[in-house]
Amino acid sequence: MSSNTARGPRADQLEIASGDLQVVARVVQLLRLLAGNSSIDLVSAAEELGVGKSTAHRYLASMENHGLLQRRDRNRYEFGVLLAELGTMALSRLGVVDLAGPVMEEISVRVRHTIVLSVWNGICPVVAQVREDSSRTAHVSIAVGSHLGPSAAQTLVFWAFRDESFYRFRGAPAADATEAELAEVRRTGISIRQSPRDGVSAVATPVRDPAGRVVATLAAVDISQFVPEEIDSPLARALLSGAETISRRMVSPLDNGSDHP
Repeated sequence: MSSNTARGPRADQLEIASGDLQVVARVVQLLRLLAGNSSIDLVSAAEELGVGKSTAHRYLASMENHGLLQRRDRNRYEFGVLLAELGTMALSRLGVVDLAGPVMEEISVRVRHTIVLSVWNGICPVVAQVREDSSRTAHVSIAVGSHLGPSAAQTLVFWAFRDESFYRFRGAPAADATEAELAEVRRTGISIRQSPRDGVSAVATPVRDPAGRVVATLAAVDISQFVPEEIDSPLARALLSGAETISRRMVSPLDNGSDHP
């Protein structure tokens, strides 16, 4: 019996217009340029591509419209939200985001703080997952996708362990910390920072993949008066234990070992 079902071309018969390939290549060029710098502008984009400013502007505007770039100010662009989302998806393949959820929930209930998992977007930490504490009327709420500043506890963790990181840091703004402070984070595995302006404090620790690279930070965030400042507090120990559990489960997802310190 003959079939009239239409069949598409085989993969080896597909042809991609050379113009499309050039567009992709130029987008990659601009992203690589941005990876080596904290931002790019019209002049640097035009020079990188070897084109006029009007052509470079079309590329930048299109990349902004699609979420690959976002404006830092009127004339400069930085990594956009789509790249942060793609980075989170890549980490999901490693199991970090999915495996962190139950651990974060257990820690939040036990220590009564909001627990936050953050990843690095090339410039700063981005909140990838939150387990919000609602045991008190007054508590801290933080949105997934929030960008954290240079003085955040999570930023200090990423920078302290940048030589052992899953990410690149070339061109990223440095953490607001001395080298002695970063060395102390490396020694203890704990970063504690307070924001006097917001009245909020955070305690953070690194999460590592099976190869030992830092892929995320696990942090407790709350109103400052509720957050202990000791690096060996029960809260700090709970975060260290939780980070170890997430890392362990990336190797053995069914690992039911105790999460308690």
